[in-house]
Order: sequence, then C-alpha cells, then structure tokens
Amino acid sequence: MRLTFGLFMTCTGIGLLAFRALAPETAAELNDLTRLTFGALLAIVLGGVNLAKWYAGALAHQQATTPVRRPFQSGVTANQDEGPNPAFDFTKDGTERTDEAKNS
Repeated sequence: MRLTFGLFMTCTGIGLLAFRALAPETAAELNDLTRLTFGALLAIVLGGVNLAKWYAGALAHQQATTPVRRPFQSGVTANQDEGPNPAFDFTKDGTERTDEAKNS
C-alpha cells in the first residue's frame, strides 16, 4: 500500500511540475502558480516519505527472516569431539575419579 501511494504521489507531483513548466498559461488560468508549485513539491515529498517507509519495512522484513546461523559456520565445534581436558582436572591428589568419570 505504501509503495502504491508513494508512487502515485510522486508521479502526481512530477506531473504537476511538468504541467506548470510546459503550459504555464493554462496552469495560471486554473490556479495560482505558487499554489500549484507548492502542491507539487508537497506531493513529491509525501511520495518520497512513503517510498522510504516502504523500503525500510522491506529491509526490516528481510532482516527478520534471515536465519540465525550465519553461513560458513559448522554446527559442530572443534573441541566437542575431544575427551576431557587434563588441565582442568581438579581432584585433590591428581587421580582419576571413578564414580562418574568412566561412565559418561
């Protein structure tokens, strides 16, 4: 809807400016040239605002639908396949625990 309205307002503003530039006598008979110019510029600005809102919404939608996992990242880390690190052994005498360490 924003895209349609933005394009409509922008084309209307450009058409009014073209009408003022190409047929100034006819435009002066219909309305004051200052009002016509101001209306044309306002239409172009409103069309540009609606086109910017549409574009920002499209980018936000695209960013929201981007998958969480980024490309070139594997699902398995390098340390997941290795056994326990002996540097993090916190037993008192340095011997291996026998209750749960061998079963897991």
